[in-house]
Amino acid sequence: MGTWGDGIYDNDSALDELADLLAIAEPGDDVPALVARIGLLAWLHPVSVTHGEGVRELVAGIDARGLDELPEATQQALRSLVDDPEGATQTRSRSEAARAAIGGYSNGPRIDALLRFPGAQPAIDALGERAASALDGALDGKGDLYEVAGSLAALGVAIELAEADLFRPSAARLERWRAGFDAIDRATKDERGFWWRYVRRVRAGLDLLGPKVAPARPIVRRRAAPAKAKAKAAAPAGPEERYRHSKYGDGTLVARTGAGDSETVELRFDDGSVRRILARFVTRLTAGSD
Repeated sequence: MGTWGDGIYDNDSALDELADLLAIAEPGDDVPALVARIGLLAWLHPVSVTHGEGVRELVAGIDARGLDELPEATQQALRSLVDDPEGATQTRSRSEAARAAIGGYSNGPRIDALLRFPGAQPAIDALGERAASALDGALDGKGDLYEVAGSLAALGVAIELAEADLFRPSAARLERWRAGFDAIDRATKDERGFWWRYVRRVRAGLDLLGPKVAPARPIVRRRAAPAKAKAKAAAPAGPEERYRHSKYGDGTLVARTGAGDSETVELRFDDGSVRRILARFVTRLTAGSD
């Protein structure tokens, strides 16, 4: 694989993959799309702009009328890039967080005039989808880190596009990548002293694309609170109370509930039965009554 560092771009295979992802279209394509691709190259693969005459020839082949229809700022940025490609690509735009995951290679200027103008977004979306499709294949949970490290150049592209708010994968897609990478990491048994650093950088890169989705919590159905028990009848306090009923005879007060016309007494009659009777239907016996 030619690995010499632990960042996503720190191996020959990844840089080769990056060049393939950013391969520019042929002259004759839609002018805004072609100019946007040139802006992507200057940003994500600046060596392709500073070496060779490819970009200069492409711009020279664009119909002048098509260039005139571009915003003035876009035309000026394009002229500056063609006239002095090395000078125009000296600026570095990668954030510290992205650099910690990706590494320092292929870090060019993000020239917004070449990326944010009418007609540019379809070319950017196409690159984002190419990178995402590459990650769908690389992070399917198969193989080991040796086999996929080169293909993860696509992750670097996805990170840069996401940080610029130009393209972002769906949360579901990102979770599939995380799960696939976890499986690949577990399958890699050799040289763990090196790979743990690389794995940490890849995980940090995935986190830059979006937060982890917390697993859904199981629905816990709470048991309904038991119905409140009816208040117990108050037990009589003090000396024993005796009452007489016209039908059941004499009885001893066990408990009393309610008040007024709804007052109820619970009596244990002398025959052993216990009955609840409205208080107005019994007569209290005084001490010494027969």
